[in-house]
Amino acid sequence: MSFQQEHLPKDQPASEREGYGFSLEHFLEDQWMYLVGILIVLGIFFYARYAWRKRNER
Repeated sequence: MSFQQEHLPKDQPASEREGYGFSLEHFLEDQWMYLVGILIVLGIFFYARYAWRKRNER
């Protein structure tokens, strides 16, 4: 029982997208809004933690 991908050419190696189904560049292109949202949430979290520490230092 062989699990070969029939749509791949046999005379050349598969590209990253053909072999794994996605590439990092395509993933980042499709999901950039979510990644920006995660960075914003992390920025707010770290700023709030910093502000809380500064406020309670006194």
